[in-house]
Amino acid sequence: MTTSSTRSPLLQGSLPHLPSQISRSTHPPHRPGQPSNLAPSTRSLAPAYSPHPSELYPGPKNRLFLSLRSGIEGEIDWALPRLVLASHEQLETFNLAGWVDSVAALQYWPERWVEMLEREAAYDHLKSQHRINSHRQKRRRTRPTASHDEEQSSLELNEKDGYEEVMKMGVVEDEVKYEKALGAIPEWTKDPKISLRASNSLQILRNASLSPNNANIIARQTFLSFLARFFSLPFDFILSLSLRDPEPIQHILVILNSIYPHLPTSEHISKVFSITLPRLLIETRDLALIQCLLPLLIVSQNMPGLSQPPENFISHLLRLLTLSPVRLLEMVLDLLISLTANTTHARTILTMSDFAQHLKVLTSLLEYAAKPYQVGFEPRQGTQGLLVRNPAGSAAQADEASKRRAMDREQAQKIMLTQGGKGVDVEVGDKPVILSNITKARLYAMREPIRSIQWMHEIFVYSSIAHLPQVTFWHAYREFFASPAAVEQMLSASEVIKNVTIAFPGASARVWTDATGSQKFVIAGIGFRKGSDEEDRFSCLWRSCPRLVHPTNPTQLFEHLISHLPSSSTSTSCEWATCSYSPCTISHLTTHLPIPSSTLIPEYLSIHPSDSNLTLASSKITDRPIPPPPKTHRLIFTAQVTPIDSRRLPTGVAFLTSLIIRNLARALRSDMLAASPDVQEEKRKHLQEERFGLPMPEFVAKLEEEEEAAEKREEDEMLNEKQRERAKRGFELVEGKIGDVIMGNMVGLGQYLSEAWGW
Repeated sequence: MTTSSTRSPLLQGSLPHLPSQISRSTHPPHRPGQPSNLAPSTRSLAPAYSPHPSELYPGPKNRLFLSLRSGIEGEIDWALPRLVLASHEQLETFNLAGWVDSVAALQYWPERWVEMLEREAAYDHLKSQHRINSHRQKRRRTRPTASHDEEQSSLELNEKDGYEEVMKMGVVEDEVKYEKALGAIPEWTKDPKISLRASNSLQILRNASLSPNNANIIARQTFLSFLARFFSLPFDFILSLSLRDPEPIQHILVILNSIYPHLPTSEHISKVFSITLPRLLIETRDLALIQCLLPLLIVSQNMPGLSQPPENFISHLLRLLTLSPVRLLEMVLDLLISLTANTTHARTILTMSDFAQHLKVLTSLLEYAAKPYQVGFEPRQGTQGLLVRNPAGSAAQADEASKRRAMDREQAQKIMLTQGGKGVDVEVGDKPVILSNITKARLYAMREPIRSIQWMHEIFVYSSIAHLPQVTFWHAYREFFASPAAVEQMLSASEVIKNVTIAFPGASARVWTDATGSQKFVIAGIGFRKGSDEEDRFSCLWRSCPRLVHPTNPTQLFEHLISHLPSSSTSTSCEWATCSYSPCTISHLTTHLPIPSSTLIPEYLSIHPSDSNLTLASSKITDRPIPPPPKTHRLIFTAQVTPIDSRRLPTGVAFLTSLIIRNLARALRSDMLAASPDVQEEKRKHLQEERFGLPMPEFVAKLEEEEEAAEKREEDEMLNEKQRERAKRGFELVEGKIGDVIMGNMVGLGQYLSEAWGW
């Protein structure tokens, strides 16, 4: 059976696919005495492979293992699928110690399978050797011989070329015949049933090895000999087999991982873990196989006597940091932690020419699966400021504008014609002005009739020449208060018109005859105010200004303010609003000019409890105490949270990456410390002090020679000056990012990264 390697369940304990072709067994149903509750028409014709728990009784006469040892194909194919399901579904009761020679019985077909693989590997080796020998022979025959006679005739050359072509054709023909003759050998010896039964047997052992008791039983000399035979196959052959038939190899690797605690220390086992498995990880691109190899390589780092891995093993692991499955990425990082804990392996990474790029990848993983997190704190009692309205805010400015319009309205009322005055000649608009949001909200919240009166004060002005149609007046009122934000129902048209004389005593509702002779119902004496709240920002606030000019931008306002300055050289005080600065110069006037476009200004400010509300309106701002945070202000701290476990300790990709960076930083700092001149001088002085004086005993001299040899080896493994500076430069490039993680991570990654910061 061959399945795709990416579909095979591995370390999760799931059950791979069963064989698709299983011989029909002559056995009756495994519970013949139990009556069937199903009607014949609904009974499934598919064979039932799940054994009953009663069939797993211990002892030498177990029915399943007797069938497995019988040598009868039907019996074997009947027992293997049931044992596969039993080892998966009933692992708690699946005890290999309860059946005599159970491991040997399950090991029989894997050994037959390895024998078949050995013959196939020998055949491949023979073919490759013959191909190499044929190639050498072809080169030997076709190689032109050295000529001592420079005047060799062209006829001899042509004859030699023809001879070479003939020999080349002969070599190719012999090679084809040789391969045809050997090609029949594997076809005669290959048996697909052996591979199928071996895969099922290994799957049973794989499932059973997940139990510690079964793992101890499997890790015996007989199964170790099978592992030795399998891993003795040529590496290229094992690699091709992992692509062609990956399932048995994955079962073997899972079994090896389960029985690792029970493995004896031997040279062959050490070779498998230090050479074969790392090479397989380097060469394979099968994620399922990588997932089986990484746990083995992680646990083997504590194996005594483990030799150095292949040369490009560590660089390949660094390239695997781009794997997308989180589980694989965590295992790669776990293996790198074990490797970088060794100073030799850490220096190997530091000496890489592309170390800076690898360090950037590691640094980016410090924020893997990070989520923003905010924490808010209330200010302590006694440190809270008082909230007062900002005199420069929109609400305060709107109130000041309303007060100015009220003053203008009172002055205009005194000179209206109805009051016996000369009249007010003010230009009015043809539509309502656009009020600010602050003013709208204030009007919407009022009750009638105050609401309509205040609305008239904001929209209309006195004008002796104005005649506002009552229909236009009513439409303006209705459109403004039709907003959903209004809290009270609108008045009727007659009620609103009656309120006009209350808001503007100089105005009156009447019938007016226009120039054409048509009579209209109008409100005489008022009209729409021109401009808007935005343009009111450029109003002149000079105390003695009659406000006959209405600037609409800073330039017009500046030209108007210059007219208030005296033409003589005498100094005068500033009369802008509450300002009394003296002397009032042109440069001082520019400080009162508003900016061309409005900006967002806070409506409330915090002041010190000892301050008065009037201090904000004062021009002196340098003698105020620093205001504390207001009562409504919360101290907000924003940070990042990476995954944590149940004990609130860091875990996951970010935590594993921080340990790798810490190991690399420690190795670099220790190397820099050992290479410093002060340390070298201290060692030299210590050596001179030991050698000064009486003759040194032989055992002391021998011990000192060993220490010097160890120090010499350590110095040879140290980084040179160029490598040291390059590694240091790599840490300096990511120092800012590491500092951000130290300051902004809330789960405690900073305690592992302190040595990687501050170069």
